[in-house]
Amino acid sequence: MVATAFIAGVNPGSLDRWLEHDPFQQLREKLIVGLQYIAKIPRQQALLKILYHKCEFNDEMLAEGVIREKMGFNPQTLREVLQACQQQGCVANNLDLDVVMIIIDGAFSGIVQNWLMNMAGYDLYKQAPALVDNVLRMFMPDENITKLIHKTNELSVI
Repeated sequence: MVATAFIAGVNPGSLDRWLEHDPFQQLREKLIVGLQYIAKIPRQQALLKILYHKCEFNDEMLAEGVIREKMGFNPQTLREVLQACQQQGCVANNLDLDVVMIIIDGAFSGIVQNWLMNMAGYDLYKQAPALVDNVLRMFMPDENITKLIHKTNELSVI
C-alpha cells in the first residue's frame, strides 16, 4: 500500500523522462519518502489507523484495494517502474513482476501496520532508508547490491 503510494505524484507526461534517469533510485527515494511522510504527518497516521481499523474490525469491511487507492497506489505505474528497472539491470530479469509487486505491497503494508500498532517500537522516519533498502535488495541481481550501500544514511550507518 504505502510502498506503492510512491508513484502517485508522478505526472504521466513526465513518467518516461523520470524512468529513464535512474528508475531504481527514484523508486527507492519515493518509497523512503512515503514511509517518512506517514511517520511525520499525524493526519496521515490517523487516516491509516481509521482505514485499517475499519478493514479489520467492522462488518462493512474496507478492502485492502480501497485502502491502496486512497493512498495513491497505482499498480500500472509501479509495473512500469519495475520494468524500467529490469531493463537497466537493477531488478533481476528472471523475477515475475506480479510477484514482486505483491511482495513490495505486502512488505510495506506490514511495516506500516506494525508501526501504527506500536509507534514507540522504532523510529519509522529514521529507519525508512534501511527498511526500503532491505526490501529492494531482494529483487536486485547480486552484482548490483552495492547500489544500495551509501557512505552514510540518515541513521549514520556506514
